[in-house]
Amino acid sequence: MKKTLSFIVGLMLLLFTVQRCSSDLAVGQTPSDRCCFAFLPGPIPRRNIASIRATDIRCSEPAFVITTNKNKEFCVRQSSTWAQKLYEEALNSQI
Repeated sequence: MKKTLSFIVGLMLLLFTVQRCSSDLAVGQTPSDRCCFAFLPGPIPRRNIASIRATDIRCSEPAFVITTNKNKEFCVRQSSTWAQKLYEEALNSQI
């Protein structure tokens, strides 16, 4: 009887821990709207760009999110040279 009760209590603690950890992971995961899955193939004229930010490092594809003056957002791969230069310029201007 004691072994059965200990086993049930242990199993319940294990299940509680697994459930708790999985819910914490769900809270800490990056929302898909903060990652990019489709990318703009070409550059955006500088005069149309309001801001640029990097996506979260937990995203599967490193990217920049560019917001235009018309408040539209576009994703650009971080490997794009023009986007890298624009991002570096934006970082330097904020210092």
